[in-house]
Amino acid sequence: TASPDREAVNSELKEKLREGIDKLDPDLRAAVVLRDVQGLSSVEAAEILNVTVAALKSRLHRARLLVRKHLSDYVAAPR
Repeated sequence: TASPDREAVNSELKEKLREGIDKLDPDLRAAVVLRDVQGLSSVEAAEILNVTVAALKSRLHRARLLVRKHLSDYVAAPR
């Protein structure tokens, strides 16, 4: 079991992650949700979005960079 402090930090991190995903353009957000949240394969996600696997991977890369940038200040802050 995690300590209360650890659980609070995890909860806060999850909220920051949701904020970062919510700020994405709809195309990028859909790619992240399908692959990273719902756990679909690249082929499945690409089919749902009606794009090539290469296009999906490009969207995922851009989306992950933007979410990482959103999280960078939070992660870098001393705890």
